[in-house]
Formats: sequence, C-alpha cells, structure tokens
Amino acid sequence: MLLDRHTEVRTLDRLLGDVRGGQSRALVLRGEAGVGKTQLLEYLVDRAAGFWLMRATGVQSEMELAFAGLHQLWTRVPNQVDRLPAPQRNALLTALGVIAELPPIRSWSDWRC
Repeated sequence: MLLDRHTEVRTLDRLLGDVRGGQSRALVLRGEAGVGKTQLLEYLVDRAAGFWLMRATGVQSEMELAFAGLHQLWTRVPNQVDRLPAPQRNALLTALGVIAELPPIRSWSDWRC
C-alpha cells in the first residue's frame, strides 16, 4: 500500500495511460535506499495488465559497463528483436555490439556533439 504518494501515483497512472494510447514513454526511478522505489514499481506492475513486462537489476559493479541493463533484458528474449522496427532493432544490435552498422557507443560521453 502506498501512503502519501499521490503525486507519484498520478504520474505513474498518466504514464500507463499515455502508453496505452500508443505513446512511447520511459521511466527512471531514483532515490536513496528505503524511500519506496520498489513499492512504486510494484504499483505500476499491478496496473500494467496487457503489457509485456521485463525487469533488470542494476548493480554497482556494472555501473561503468555501457548498456548493461539493456543487455540483461535482451539476452532473455533475443528472438524477439525481429519484432522491433528496423531503426530501433539496428540501434539495439549496434549498441550491444551484435552488428557493426554504426560505431558502438561505449559511454555517454560518446554522445557529445
């Protein structure tokens, strides 16, 4: 049960509504240990009927590895990559070093213009 989390709950409900409406969204939860991030995620999962859900866990030792969380997710469903539109599929496979269509991005500093 979430107590006094009205703002966060409204944000999560709005996010789900947007995605159900066909819009793309991303969610980042940050905070110190014990502030309720897991409970907020459980709230979201409980209301995500009809969605395909995947989870990854970030750990301190992987912090310097580019796309470590993305790699965790992809290795669970590698045969599903063909369902992605070509630009997203190519970006995913390039980021993970599976194809060399573009130079792989190793860190956020590579995005500098």
